[in-house]
Amino acid sequence: MIDDNAAATVAKIEGLFATPLIMADVPNIESLVADLKSVITERRESEPGNMRTNTGGWQSDTEMLQWGGEPARSLGRLIVQMCNRYTRDIGQELPDQPRFEWSGEMWANICPKGSGHESHTHPGSLWATVFYVDDGLAEGEGEEDAGFIVLQDPQNPTPLMYKPDLRFLDANGNPYRSDRRIAPKVGRIIAFPAWIAHWVTPHNGSRKRISIAMNMLALPARPMPPT
Repeated sequence: MIDDNAAATVAKIEGLFATPLIMADVPNIESLVADLKSVITERRESEPGNMRTNTGGWQSDTEMLQWGGEPARSLGRLIVQMCNRYTRDIGQELPDQPRFEWSGEMWANICPKGSGHESHTHPGSLWATVFYVDDGLAEGEGEEDAGFIVLQDPQNPTPLMYKPDLRFLDANGNPYRSDRRIAPKVGRIIAFPAWIAHWVTPHNGSRKRISIAMNMLALPARPMPPT
């Protein structure tokens, strides 16, 4: 006779159709962080900034790869290398003839206490990335004060529309979460598909939080010049 609990006892759960999230806490980056903070602070003094997704605070134009000089280009190279490692053109026939190349849009964000970012996506991009220059925290303040970047599961409304109080369980037996919250950390780069809706909760640290965002656009590769 089959035990009524037999299936439940031997069943295993695995994630289906996982969404990629890349995260790197870059070592030995203190000098680059200091240089980036300097150029952003200088730019803040000369540019009024934009109001796009930010609720309060200051957001630069998207031309930081030009006005940010070598520090911005150094960060851009780190981001490109990271995204390259986790992106592949499965239709490329010859290894020395890529069909796509990266183009980047980079901008800076300065968030004083109480400011954050509304929910948004990054149309036209493949990867959306962020780098933390300053977490905005003073001694004794915790990551819950810094303001989290929140990534929303695009499937979230589906089960909630059926029975709002029911939740699937994960492999550890915990209720499934419909979002992923990541705390800022100096030197941390994160990248995720640009179609993921995301926002930033209000910053409550004593100092200003500084971050850099970069859109990674995959454009048709320019033909190689004749030799």
